Amino acid sequence: MPVDTDSEEWKHAGRYDPITVEINSLLSNNEDQAFSIKEIEEHLLEDHQHLFPNRLVGDDALEGAKAARQSIIANILEYRYWRSEVAFKYISGDRDSDAGLYFTWDGPGLNPIAELDEVSDPNPDSPFGTLSSRFRQIESDLDEEVSELEERLYHMEYRLREELDTY
Repeated sequence: MPVDTDSEEWKHAGRYDPITVEINSLLSNNEDQAFSIKEIEEHLLEDHQHLFPNRLVGDDALEGAKAARQSIIANILEYRYWRSEVAFKYISGDRDSDAGLYFTWDGPGLNPIAELDEVSDPNPDSPFGTLSSRFRQIESDLDEEVSELEERLYHMEYRLREELDTY
């Protein structure tokens, strides 16, 4: 039976990306090591070839397919970096390793935007619909600051006009 995309079940369902799952698994199971995009791509191609579309694998895959696989992996790693789940460093290649970026697991991560808790606005007539609970206090604080500044400006204007005898 199809799931309604407006349902709570759909809204609270987790996203599943098997390539991301395997990258996370590789990095988290080898926290003491860092891997280049090429090494991650080779691992996925060797052990999890089914994750990529058929045209990106196999004997007749073009050299561009390798670049496409690595591009997919690089995009996932970039996303994971911004969520503080992976870290990377540039290795110069002076010793045994190849020069380039090497990625390693950095923990479960946190993305402030992704971690927002949405709550319904208690006012049903509100034009905002839902407000982020973590921003509710900030919004309230800003409103207070603006009100206080407006009041101070009004008093300054009054005193200035009083001094200039324009009242």
